[in-house]
Amino acid sequence: MKRFFITLFSLLTFGFIFMNFTIQDKHILMAAKGNDFVIPADVQEILDNSCYGCHNADSKNEKGKKKLQFDKMDKLKTYKLVGKLADISDVVNEGDMPPEKVLKKYPEMKLSDEGKARLIDWATKAAEDLSSN
Repeated sequence: MKRFFITLFSLLTFGFIFMNFTIQDKHILMAAKGNDFVIPADVQEILDNSCYGCHNADSKNEKGKKKLQFDKMDKLKTYKLVGKLADISDVVNEGDMPPEKVLKKYPEMKLSDEGKARLIDWATKAAEDLSSN
């Protein structure tokens, strides 16, 4: 009889712990729109100079606008925002942004090595911070 209660207690405890983790994960994935996402001023300056022209709601670049709109990032659900930040880090790290076609026309949009490093660090850290909340 004692074994029965110990086993039952263990199962209930395990079930409660599992349910608690599941609820926390759903809370992260179902975060309401309008998160507290803020872009630091130094990063915003880099984005304004090299990214914002194509990646905003009013852009004429439909492809860039469809992939990412910096002016609407604060309205994304947390899991989507984390994905966008990871994408930013990846494309900047790979040298795919800004694209060569754009840089031929607007060479002033080229990211410096320091600018690339700052964007990658910011996007990576912001994604990690949002994922851990």
